[in-house]
Amino acid sequence: MTNIFTDPPLSMRKPTGGGIMDRSVRWGVLGFAGIAKMALIPAIQSAKNASLVAVASRRPTEVKPESMGLPGIRVLDYDALINDPDIDAVYIPLPNSLHAEWAGKALDAGKAVLCEKPLAMNADEAIQLLEQSKKVGRPMMEGFMYRFHPQHARVKQLIAEDAIGDIQEVRAHLCVDMMSPPDASNVRFIPELGGGALLDMGCYVVSVCRMVFGEEPLTATVRWHVDPRFGVDTNLAAILEFAEGRKGIVSCSFSGNSQGSYTVVGNKGSIEVPRGIIPGLDTRVSETLVILCDGDGGRQEETIAAVDQYSLMVQAFSEAILEGKPAPLPLEDSVANMRVLDAMARSAHSGTSADVS
Repeated sequence: MTNIFTDPPLSMRKPTGGGIMDRSVRWGVLGFAGIAKMALIPAIQSAKNASLVAVASRRPTEVKPESMGLPGIRVLDYDALINDPDIDAVYIPLPNSLHAEWAGKALDAGKAVLCEKPLAMNADEAIQLLEQSKKVGRPMMEGFMYRFHPQHARVKQLIAEDAIGDIQEVRAHLCVDMMSPPDASNVRFIPELGGGALLDMGCYVVSVCRMVFGEEPLTATVRWHVDPRFGVDTNLAAILEFAEGRKGIVSCSFSGNSQGSYTVVGNKGSIEVPRGIIPGLDTRVSETLVILCDGDGGRQEETIAAVDQYSLMVQAFSEAILEGKPAPLPLEDSVANMRVLDAMARSAHSGTSADVS
């Protein structure tokens, strides 16, 4: 499992083979989801070792790639794209409930797979994908783009230097306004498609806590609000209990102003990362801050240069494909993340704490 304390920062790992940048992974994108248009397609186009070959639509004859700024890109149906011999890797931005199905089909077709988070609807589906990836010998990775941003390397360095002492608590929060007004056709508001804040946003804040602590929580205690209009959870707060009484305090919401931050609290100070998850998209990518606060009220702000974390993710995964190496974020980590989300769902439904198992 990737560990912020022991592994080189993902954004700084170097290619190990000769001439890797002279080769290119041929990508296909399974659908025109918003995240594909805003982030992943531009990331593939900007990556030095990747090229966009085709996109898929359920109605390919009705889609004109020129009108979407993609001249020369083929438009195929889903099955044709994953079986196309001229495609090496498939990106899956479909609704959550379709991730496991189409990721499995793409693996069976011999493709490398980058799947939007959450990897699956539950840990059992994630385990099946892990086993399938091993069986067919093709890499698969969950699209946690934030893990590739260099600001987390700086956090790692400060912790290693004992700048804040022993870590006691990690607080992570993510919110995006989807309620002004809500769109009932948005997949995030449709239970059958895996909607809800827990799967859509909770996966991030859980991942942050696990990344910083470098271990798994033991229990989860969750309270959420289920909007009766849609039957999905639209906000939640949770306590994740780690060993020795350490805690992850997390929250996420469909109401807010696109914040994605985390704070690491030690016994001598804290580290704040105000744009730890969402530094921006496309032309809105911005500088980030890592803020060190000491126990006497002192505050040091360090600016981290703007980078496109989606492009860094595509480049790192493409490098692994070209080198024949494992994905930079292993599926075992994704399975562990899904186990925590499963426990959080059990806690939310029962109103009591749930063991992570």
